[in-house]
Amino acid sequence: MNFTALSGGIPIGGCHFVIELDGKRIAIDFGAVQRGRVIFAPPVASGHIDALLLTHGHLDHVGMLPLFLREHPETPIYSTKVTWRYTRMLLWDSFQIAAHKLARGEHVEISFSAAEITKSTSLKRFKLVHNSDWFSPWLGWKIRFRSSGHINGAATIDIVSPSGFRTIHSGDISFHNQPTIKGAKIADDFTSPELLIIEATYGDRDLPKREEENQRLVNKVIDVLNHDGKVLIPSFGITGPNVAVIVADGLAKAEVKVPVYIDGMIRTAARIINGSNEWSPNDNGLVFADKNIVIVPENKEEARYFREEIIDGGSAVIVSSHGMLEGGLVMFYLPHILTDYKSAILIPGYQAEGTGGKRLLELEKGSHFPINRRFYSISCEVERFHLSSHASGKELAAWISEVQPWQVVVTHATNSGFEGLKSKIKERQPSIRIIGGYNGQEIRNL
Repeated sequence: MNFTALSGGIPIGGCHFVIELDGKRIAIDFGAVQRGRVIFAPPVASGHIDALLLTHGHLDHVGMLPLFLREHPETPIYSTKVTWRYTRMLLWDSFQIAAHKLARGEHVEISFSAAEITKSTSLKRFKLVHNSDWFSPWLGWKIRFRSSGHINGAATIDIVSPSGFRTIHSGDISFHNQPTIKGAKIADDFTSPELLIIEATYGDRDLPKREEENQRLVNKVIDVLNHDGKVLIPSFGITGPNVAVIVADGLAKAEVKVPVYIDGMIRTAARIINGSNEWSPNDNGLVFADKNIVIVPENKEEARYFREEIIDGGSAVIVSSHGMLEGGLVMFYLPHILTDYKSAILIPGYQAEGTGGKRLLELEKGSHFPINRRFYSISCEVERFHLSSHASGKELAAWISEVQPWQVVVTHATNSGFEGLKSKIKERQPSIRIIGGYNGQEIRNL
């Protein structure tokens, strides 16, 4: 077995991995790399690729898919149906955002065409994985996708080659229940693999308990509403529905009758979750019924009046994309909330260096924040929360000690994330071989 992280290993970034085993070359993910406000593709695997396996539908895992297929037009793609739907949503959204920036006179590169998006997401290209059963893409091989608990459709991938070499690729993984998906579980029938490829986004740190952080968010929302303010929660399209349900449930429990509005790409994600068949026992898509959640209309004229009524009306909670304040419909609400001393912007997750969300967190009240070439004074509260759908280092080490792999390759990590997880694993299982999956370095003879 040979393994190469072309991108998204160490350091973290848009993911693209290649496994060479028993005469086959298998690629995993092909995501967008983000450096501040610049987004670009990772290096593309050269040579023949027998299959591309997609772990889940986040931008850093699928965001440059058309460019992979430009180089590998015959390679079949395996993913769950939800991941396929998220991939289409993200690719079209990226294309439209870039087109809008060009129309405003901004310098931006469009990485792929509309025709390439259509071709690369065709069901002639995708081979959908409908459940968590084993399947055989080639004679003597077995592959299985099972829920990683990260987002809907996200998979941990088990691989067994004809020689009997067993590999687990964790994908991005979480062990905490969310409204639309339950946390990952141990596969009792697949322990002691020869190799575990593990993400370590937070390998060097502990995270706040998810249930306590959820309640802290709800409490803050209630506090702002009690002072007649509005709450804006910039969220990624795919995680936004879970954030909206957490807040809506918290308000209902506290008997606060203020609606939670969802806008932007989150609307599409909610429809995907609500309209997709469950592919694993961990999926729970039908959670939106009877919630005090209002979806902003898709029709442009209706939506414009709807948004103006939200801004001109009383207290409200708005969950809108983009999660890093880098475009999207959140930018419509941002100037109104930012300049209102009674209101608050609550940041629920990770903010990359150089993004609008990161800059906002670093600024103090009274500072000026740029929005579409204008500057607005920060009068509202701004607060960060840690609603991560990644496992902490302690949780990963505990999971690894139960899986009992012979060797571990750490990916999707900073240097400190790798060293932190390595230390935690060694405390529990000193005999496990632990290797850093550094970008561009082939690891041979695993």
